[in-house]
Amino acid sequence: MTPPRIAVVSAVGLCLALAFAVDRVARRSTRLRLPSRITIENVVADLSGTLDRSAVVAEPSDAPVRAGELEPNPYYKLHGGRRPALLAPPPSRLRHRLRLPADAALELSTGVQGPATRDTRLAGIRFSVSIDGEEVFARTIDPAASHRDRRWFDDRVELGRLAEREVELTLSTDVAVPARRPSGIPGWSHVRVLHQTHRDRQPAGPDAPNVLLLLVDTLRADQLGCYGAAPSPSPSLDRLARQGLVFESAIAQAPWTVPSVASIFTGLHPTSHGLTGDRVQASFLADTLPTLAAHAEQGGITTIGVSANFVVSRETNLARGFETFIALPENRDSREEARASDVNGVFLDWLHQNPGRRFLAYLHYMEPHEPYDPPAALRPVPPEGIAPAVARGHVKDLMLAINHGRHAPLGPAAVGHLRALYQAEVRTWDTALGGLLEGLAAAGVRESTVILVTADHGEEFQEHGRLGHGTQLYDELLRVPLVIAGPGIVPGRVAEQAQGIDVFPTVSALLGLPPPPGLEGQNLLAARAARPAISETRNAIGPDGTETRLLSLRTPEWKLIHAPALGRSELYDLAHDPGEHDDRFGAVPQGAALRETLAAWESAAPSPPVMTYYDPAFPEKLRALGYVE
Repeated sequence: MTPPRIAVVSAVGLCLALAFAVDRVARRSTRLRLPSRITIENVVADLSGTLDRSAVVAEPSDAPVRAGELEPNPYYKLHGGRRPALLAPPPSRLRHRLRLPADAALELSTGVQGPATRDTRLAGIRFSVSIDGEEVFARTIDPAASHRDRRWFDDRVELGRLAEREVELTLSTDVAVPARRPSGIPGWSHVRVLHQTHRDRQPAGPDAPNVLLLLVDTLRADQLGCYGAAPSPSPSLDRLARQGLVFESAIAQAPWTVPSVASIFTGLHPTSHGLTGDRVQASFLADTLPTLAAHAEQGGITTIGVSANFVVSRETNLARGFETFIALPENRDSREEARASDVNGVFLDWLHQNPGRRFLAYLHYMEPHEPYDPPAALRPVPPEGIAPAVARGHVKDLMLAINHGRHAPLGPAAVGHLRALYQAEVRTWDTALGGLLEGLAAAGVRESTVILVTADHGEEFQEHGRLGHGTQLYDELLRVPLVIAGPGIVPGRVAEQAQGIDVFPTVSALLGLPPPPGLEGQNLLAARAARPAISETRNAIGPDGTETRLLSLRTPEWKLIHAPALGRSELYDLAHDPGEHDDRFGAVPQGAALRETLAAWESAAPSPPVMTYYDPAFPEKLRALGYVE
């Protein structure tokens, strides 16, 4: 009997889909394979950071070249957002004389801010770079002809054959069809001459452990079995914790991702690294700050990052220093969120492609961040009468409405359901952790890898009237897990406070590298001085609904929360009031003393690097995650 035609078509379609998936994995595997030596790049000349008027040798009389910002596409979150740029209306020429070092390369970004619709009357912009009159780069961008051109284009030109000589380098913009008007304003951004050096990779070995840093976005410590939750949603992590060191009071530097991860990567408080994500500070980590990945790379450690959170990426410069960095989903137009198993799959693929090399790996998971969307097998049955959005666990808009006072708080049944969904997502991640540990064992590196598990912040479920994270500094938002397990780690539990800023110096020690000067954190595996944990957010909600800054100072006994602009403080006795509900500020002398300590810390804290721009597309990225309206 001949099978139905629809079945044949479906089978063919399935085979094609499988073939495409296999081909994609094969191409990614090839891309993940690394050369024998690490290439480290240093900036020799930044040709677009500031405008040198003496370099401008041609420009329209009515539209001079100027320094500013360019936004090719405000709706393309990651590749179309605003960047600092030299705006160079055509025809323009910028000429620089410089000496090219050995192994030189040129990196540059080009973009055109033009119409959002097609317009055949306009012509594209031709960007070109020439060295001593020889064209070494050209790209034509026409946003009026194609929506695909409404973005930044990041390019690289190898200049090795021109190295070690004085050259004249010219940046040019021209209208591609001279008889037509240009399709927009062209801009050069991040035009940098780089000097490449090479370093031998450290081999893996019994006395040279790898470090695997696992960051679980939005994971509260008190929701884990190893921190007292019963029943435990985290059996895999609980087993790992019994084999390692558990820090019972690990405090994040901020209640949301960007400043907290930046503190983990730099060993600095948000006040000092400046990546706070508000309209005063920058949304791009300064190149001048040392990062954990760059420090490891300088020491010959092979580095990889895999992130399922799009704000931890090259677009915020948090990927700097990682030789390999994969942001998931790799299809940037996809609306699907990458699962923990996807993150692990990319890393294990990379591991199999690069055996025998000592590595620092950073894996960033999005479970249990909202939307709370566990697999169907783990999804709890919603109670009757709750809103459909709550039943689904897609409550970003509802969170904002409640937090800004436009919606009444949820009732106990609805909050309980959200908690159950959250815990199911924790279980989902924990299952993936078990698979990752099996993958490490299969690759033969489980016994030579130190694993550090932590989170960037927690999550609140109306313990203090709000949902989500980012706007308050209570312990449900700041107390995160910190577990270190692997070769050389003596199992046990540590009562002393640890902080996110301590990760950099601790991992440096595990890799056998001295920490760079200026870190504010401490090595958690060595003797250290007791100090308070200080956290902050600039996304707190003031009485009038506008954003304001909050600071907290936490000792083992007391917690001070202070709003500088409002002149308000809260004080909690953590020994007798761990839930932080009985404000004691003004009733006991400790409040005034801690205010003085906080003020002294603020006055002594290093200032952040001066940044040249703020990315106005950044609020849209935060809005997509539910941080702002």
